[in-house]
Amino acid sequence: MDLTSTNSLPSPFKDADSRKHFLIGSLVSLSAFIVPVLPFFVLYGYAIRIVRQIMNNETPRMVAWDDWGGMFKDGAKMFGIRIIFSIPIMILAAPLFISTFIMPIFMSEASSSDLNVLFPILMVVISGTLCILIPVSFALALIIPAAEMYVVEKDDFAAGFRFREWWPIFRANLSGFIAAFAIFYAATLALSLAVQIIGATLIFACLIPFLLPAITMYSALIMYTTIAQAYKVGKEKLAQAEMKITPETA
Repeated sequence: MDLTSTNSLPSPFKDADSRKHFLIGSLVSLSAFIVPVLPFFVLYGYAIRIVRQIMNNETPRMVAWDDWGGMFKDGAKMFGIRIIFSIPIMILAAPLFISTFIMPIFMSEASSSDLNVLFPILMVVISGTLCILIPVSFALALIIPAAEMYVVEKDDFAAGFRFREWWPIFRANLSGFIAAFAIFYAATLALSLAVQIIGATLIFACLIPFLLPAITMYSALIMYTTIAQAYKVGKEKLAQAEMKITPETA
């Protein structure tokens, strides 16, 4: 499926039912301001239901909010995969956080001669960490979705760590996963700019508390819809490549 197709994303405003389902999703997102993290499990679990539509060659569409337990379970799997795969980022970011909070304390009590030594060290730690952290974060942002989609396909959390099974799918459509990341990033950036513009106007600034949950909901739909399409195309490309290299049998 073409990631640039206008029919590749579910329309939350297509009809009355779609608008109702989108409103419920926005309210779930809003509840995250009261109950941390857990509502996002349900929100991402709902997005996974649309992912399964794509994997079944269906046109993605908004669906009813039923089987809340199943959605919570699916969302928890996605959250768990992202947390575990993000451990390298947490480890790499540790020196940055430590230096940011501890070094100012030392510098406030240090003499001018000590500052001449401490400040360059702080700059080296920060710049060195960022030079490593940024490319690693970008690489993981591309890789994690492939693991997530394999978990959805197999309905098995452990499947996300069977690299040899899903890595060929990711490699077969690397450009598609990059495109999915770019689409999600561009959409998120555009929505963020829209919120900033609205926030700058006194008349519409009061709408922001209502817009942010809706934006969160739609961002989740964009993210998982685009990566599901990239994964599906990756499977198709891999199957075609295997057919070409498989020798014909008599």
